[in-house]
Amino acid sequence: MLEKLKQLISGVMPEVNTEGVTEETRLFEDLHFDSLGIMMLAMAIEDEFGVEFNDAINFATVGDVIKYIEANKK
Repeated sequence: MLEKLKQLISGVMPEVNTEGVTEETRLFEDLHFDSLGIMMLAMAIEDEFGVEFNDAINFATVGDVIKYIEANKK
């Protein structure tokens, strides 16, 4: 799951080096996501994993994203 998410992050933010990304990596502070980047990542996750984001997205770390996907994928 982490490797696939790293690929999606690279697709949304090609300038980010995802080589050292772990579940503890922070989306805003470490990867420099902004609100548009998070929205684009959410759309990529919806397409890739078949999950839907019905509520406000409030992820702090890559691990938060993985937990959400695992809890909500179809």
